[in-house]
Amino acid sequence: MKSLKKALDPTQVGSEAGKLAAGLYQRIVGQDEAIHAIVGAYQMYLAGTNSPGRPIGNFLFLGPTGSGKTRLVEATAESLVGDARAMIKIDCAELQHSHEIAKLIGSPPGYLGHRETHPLLSQEELHQYHTEKMKLSFVLFDEIEKASDALWNLLLGILDKATLTLGDNRRVDFSRTLIFMTSNLGAAEMGSILRPNLGFAASEIQALHRTGELNEDTSDKIARAGVEAARRKFTPEFMNRIDQVVVFKPLGQAGLRK
Repeated sequence: MKSLKKALDPTQVGSEAGKLAAGLYQRIVGQDEAIHAIVGAYQMYLAGTNSPGRPIGNFLFLGPTGSGKTRLVEATAESLVGDARAMIKIDCAELQHSHEIAKLIGSPPGYLGHRETHPLLSQEELHQYHTEKMKLSFVLFDEIEKASDALWNLLLGILDKATLTLGDNRRVDFSRTLIFMTSNLGAAEMGSILRPNLGFAASEIQALHRTGELNEDTSDKIARAGVEAARRKFTPEFMNRIDQVVVFKPLGQAGLRK
């Protein structure tokens, strides 16, 4: 019997992952890399090949305000569970002091108001948007760079082991969770790259506004600026636990109209 040799196509996705991709492309313009990252993580989860004992995916989305970072997270929730608000969204600007972490994990026994504190990252909160067919959770840490480093340290265990211990010693399981972090880190550097007086050709600016496309060299410079800014801000331990860092591309007039 002749053995059949067929090369695996890494871009091929199953029907469920294909539906997610179609839903995201319908809602999001110009951010193919970010969509591929989410669909790839979901495909691995469906196939059972994702890392055991870790979240389904840990993503850091970088880029200037208005590039669609939060909208992509909403579109993912909407495509999978039918509700763009079906997520735990944490405004990291409200967590600039270490004691404010109690909002996420609750106060330990003995502290004033312990019983009145309802942690945002409890198992009940994670499960509140589960449906009969889709038992996934979505957590968004918006503007992660504005939080105290106490939050970054708290995230180390979640991103690596998919577990969190609350103030009352209850354990929370994040193994069926997609974790998203957004940040404007590097936005100033990206803006500098796009200024004509710093070497960005006027013809390419016109092309960006017209088609929303940048040439490969400029795209690489923008991506490097974002990643380097993140590495300056966060510790290597934190960055190493992120599955994929995606730098969102600026949208031209054509993309904004879509």
